[in-house]
Amino acid sequence: TDTGLYTCTATNAAGNASLSYSLHVQVPPQLLIGDGESPMTAVANDSLRIHCRAMGIPTPRIQWLKDGHPLGEQDGAVVSEDGRTLLIARVGLGHEGLYVCQGSNWAGVAQAEVQVLVQVPPNIEPSAVELDILENGTASLQCLASGLPAPDITWYKGREQLLAGPGRTLSRDGMHLEIHRAQLSDAGSYRCV
Repeated sequence: TDTGLYTCTATNAAGNASLSYSLHVQVPPQLLIGDGESPMTAVANDSLRIHCRAMGIPTPRIQWLKDGHPLGEQDGAVVSEDGRTLLIARVGLGHEGLYVCQGSNWAGVAQAEVQVLVQVPPNIEPSAVELDILENGTASLQCLASGLPAPDITWYKGREQLLAGPGRTLSRDGMHLEIHRAQLSDAGSYRCV
């Protein structure tokens, strides 16, 4: 590095004179957020840490933004003392967005960004667990599942996976199973996963 003390000296028969300069080389910030992956996926109700590595001389001052606005405690986010780590203790859908780590020093400003996507684990709403239907009637079973991304739904009768076929209709999203012209052989335990 070229940082240091530089002195020029003038000398002649009558003596010498010198002048010193203290040179400080400043380096603009360089930032890396997370592991460089984007988007970053978080699971609802879990915690999320986003790390921002900042290099530069002097050490850059870090500021965090979400969707173009400075982050505050009202956003449910806490920034470490050195500014390099953003912690969200309990992720919610409102935490999805574009996060920016901005570093600045006397030499310049730089930023790194990461898109955060929030996923919600599957949940199935309870519904009737006992169904009685007449022979040759239609049995309608529903599996009200939610989650982000939308979960894949699979139906089973006992241990056998059920697919649409003769006498059975499955909705495209898998949430509704209809058994047409039900027979005694259709009786049993059904479940959706």
